[in-house]
Amino acid sequence: MKKTSRILFAIVACIMPIFIGALHTFVHFTDLVKPDVQDYLLKEFVYSGTAQPLWNAWGIMSFMMGMSFIIIGMLNVSVLNRTPKTNSLPLLPVLSMVLYQLCVIYVGSVFNGVFQFYGGIFGLLLITICLFTTLKND
Repeated sequence: MKKTSRILFAIVACIMPIFIGALHTFVHFTDLVKPDVQDYLLKEFVYSGTAQPLWNAWGIMSFMMGMSFIIIGMLNVSVLNRTPKTNSLPLLPVLSMVLYQLCVIYVGSVFNGVFQFYGGIFGLLLITICLFTTLKND
């Protein structure tokens, strides 16, 4: 059971966030630099009483989202590597990934992100199995 929970945690909490973050960052640097996209992102909007280009909000958010996913995955790699194979996984990182997957489902449903919605359901299923196997090991 400990091996199962470790494998599921590695997939959902380590590999997938790093993969999604790297893919998101790649798209950020390849698609957002195209001239037609750059022209669109020069449009201004008012935020906190100040007019600024869309790029200021979207560009920062896009880059930081990709990097945040990678960092979440790297932190979970550290959790996995620091937990002896004979011990159960710490509960807090597993519960954090349950919350993370619930957020993925929410974003997918509210913003019509089909891939996020179904990917979140799949990730939630795997991390829930990881949670139950972790609890059973204690």
